[in-house]
Amino acid sequence: MKKSLDELIQKRLLSIDDLRNVLPSLRSDDFTNLIYATFLHQKQHWGMFNEGWNGFLSSEYKKFRFNWFEIKTQFNPTRFVSSSAKVDDETIKKRKCFLCLENLPSEQKGILFESKKNSNERLIFLCNPAPIFNEHFTVSNVHHTPQEIYSRIEAMLELAEICNNEYTIFYNGPKCGASAPDHFHFQACPSNELLTEKDFLNHPEKFHHLLDFENLTIKYITQEEYLRNVLIISSTDANKVGKVFRDIYQLLQKINSTDVEPLMNIFALQRNNDYHLVIFPREKHRPDCYFAEGEERMLISPGLVDMCGMLVTPLQKDFERVDEKIIRQVYSEVTLSDKKFSQLIDEITKL
Repeated sequence: MKKSLDELIQKRLLSIDDLRNVLPSLRSDDFTNLIYATFLHQKQHWGMFNEGWNGFLSSEYKKFRFNWFEIKTQFNPTRFVSSSAKVDDETIKKRKCFLCLENLPSEQKGILFESKKNSNERLIFLCNPAPIFNEHFTVSNVHHTPQEIYSRIEAMLELAEICNNEYTIFYNGPKCGASAPDHFHFQACPSNELLTEKDFLNHPEKFHHLLDFENLTIKYITQEEYLRNVLIISSTDANKVGKVFRDIYQLLQKINSTDVEPLMNIFALQRNNDYHLVIFPREKHRPDCYFAEGEERMLISPGLVDMCGMLVTPLQKDFERVDEKIIRQVYSEVTLSDKKFSQLIDEITKL
């Protein structure tokens, strides 16, 4: 079985020569350079991705100003399949997993990340064929294993470290944005593309200090101030960030009375020596308008990118209809309720 998997992996990997053919100045010891070369290679050699990328280039945008921060909407028809994906257990069981190595399109290839902290953690960087960003990657496990972050938060922070200043790593929970909840994966995009990332780095004073202790800081901002309830864990010590994240994960389970993964979207980055883990705890996956009948229906299905402030609309009619009132309504429904968030804040102060 292991040999078979290794053969599948090797079949999917781009060689240094492959990458150097599209990027002659390739620095093979720089992982971010390898990521960028992967993007260039796939744009030239994978027709489906090139079509999706050209579709992204034709995206339209609108901007809405809310006090000190901005919300964008993106009209991107290539995202229709993802936004409308059925993620119920029955549908998942009936379809082939599109992230398993044996089911990938023949031209889809990438580069391997092997964790130095966990030898079982092997992830492959693949270009997303329906990109939201100029460079948009799916970083999927070589094994078919469920989307669950609790035991993999260190891998996320390790990826953030090797992508320092160049790429941001993000995660959609299995019931709030992941279109493949049965196959573990992160995603990656260029740094400073996520609006909340820019908001946090450029306006740190807007985020309240909750805890400061032993080289670790926890900050938060509320729905009243930001339309979404958000937590940020920061430290120069990745292990401390991981430990506190697991504490918060368990608190959310308690608050939501569940023993499965609590609804959340996360992104991780490292700037200089500081790790930042930004958490969007969720109340539900999709807003009421997603399930409405007739003209009232809007195909808005928020994942991490949307929670960060760019609502992706694959239908022109929805893009044209979105206004400030709809934005407020969508976020108020999908972000963790104020009551639960207040309870979470209180519990964190006791850690």
